[in-house]
Amino acid sequence: MPALWRHCGDDELAAVLGTFRASRTAQEGLSDLHRMLPALPPAVRASVARATVESVPGSEAGRSLDALSGTLAPEQRVRLCADLGVPEAWALR
Repeated sequence: MPALWRHCGDDELAAVLGTFRASRTAQEGLSDLHRMLPALPPAVRASVARATVESVPGSEAGRSLDALSGTLAPEQRVRLCADLGVPEAWALR
């Protein structure tokens, strides 16, 4: 990443990322997140999960968090729910 930041501005990188995301189906995006989330630091993982959950209707938020966190180790899932301020059982609704 440092090499990218040396040669590209934040706006340019955001545009490229936005174009990439727009090219992915919802299922591909979820698959990408499943692969990515376990490797992210807890704070970044929580930020990504929060943005994802907030982008769906409220009635689907728990299901979305459950689907999103399906590849996390149990301790990662507990930490994610704690960081989001929701009980783990909420994600199972």
